Amino acid sequence: MQRIPTAAIFCAALLSGCATTESYSQLTGNRWLRADPFTYDVIIISVDDKSYIERGQPIRIDPGPRKIVVQGPPTAGFRYGEQRSLHLDVQACTLYHLEAHKANALAQDFEPRVNHTQPVGGCGANR
Repeated sequence: MQRIPTAAIFCAALLSGCATTESYSQLTGNRWLRADPFTYDVIIISVDDKSYIERGQPIRIDPGPRKIVVQGPPTAGFRYGEQRSLHLDVQACTLYHLEAHKANALAQDFEPRVNHTQPVGGCGANR
């Protein structure tokens, strides 16, 4: 009988170690809302001069003011899209979906912007 309470206490202590209060945020270049025909997915190149090549998985970053460099889609006749900077005050426990907004489908120039935000599940500030 003595082993059961000891095992229960050990398991409870082990599981409490899994809970995190760490606050973080995430960025993705995949748009959430796709209703505007002149918005496009982007590739996240860097955050605060730290290089990334984001391909499908959100990038985990610390909250606070950030300089994000993204690459837009290439226009016909170009191999790569242009790069633009976006300054963003990233809030804790938030997933940011970024996009490129163009004046028209043939434009190479674009404006980087936030397409949608949503809470990050399991993040410390959401508990």
